[in-house]
Amino acid sequence: MLSKREVEAVIRHPERIRVYYQPVVNIQSGRPWGYEALVRGDGVLAKPGRLFKSAGAWGFLGELDAACFKAVLAGGMPREGVLAVNVTATGLVNLDAAAYANPSLIIELTEYGQREPRELAGVLERWRRDGARVAIDDVGQDSGQLRAALHLKPDFIKLDRSLVAGCDRQVAKRLFLAQALEVCRYLGAEAIAEGIEKPGELKVLRDLGIEYAQGYLLGRPQPGWKKAVMAGGG
Repeated sequence: MLSKREVEAVIRHPERIRVYYQPVVNIQSGRPWGYEALVRGDGVLAKPGRLFKSAGAWGFLGELDAACFKAVLAGGMPREGVLAVNVTATGLVNLDAAAYANPSLIIELTEYGQREPRELAGVLERWRRDGARVAIDDVGQDSGQLRAALHLKPDFIKLDRSLVAGCDRQVAKRLFLAQALEVCRYLGAEAIAEGIEKPGELKVLRDLGIEYAQGYLLGRPQPGWKKAVMAGGG
């Protein structure tokens, strides 16, 4: 775990935060649809997962999350398409929806267990009133994430790579993906598949009718709009 001082240093010096962009593609049409913003950097920022876990342990998760969110939005919005920005529930309640929400922004909720779903639903509604949309991130075989979506009514549900990897070879994963899509349809949410790395996986997702996806096969994270282009998937 990182020290308290290391976490605080990132919060005090947000200029250390670099933003990378990974393309999100409409795999039915083959056209770019938008980007997911990813926080990167040197030192402790080279492993954001460890940084955020340490921030949570030290009680700084909200402050760190807000700093990263503001760093992403400071880079502007894409001229075309949407921008998905990862936010924890703890960080989201500390951000002013009126200052940042817009129709091109997707709030990608990475954590919500520390907040009651009803309380968080009220927070999300303020962002929606100003045009932003909501995605639930990393939905995998843990049915608890899907149950939470029943309360939060997201616009998008992101299907984790744990479901996508090998779906062209494993019948069980294809069945689970099909069931997840039924939940999405029930909620009126679009599915976004994550972590596509092989053409066979892409074909399965297309055949299932999934519209949006991202992964190294389609485009790797890059430090700029112009560099973050679709690599393949046609």
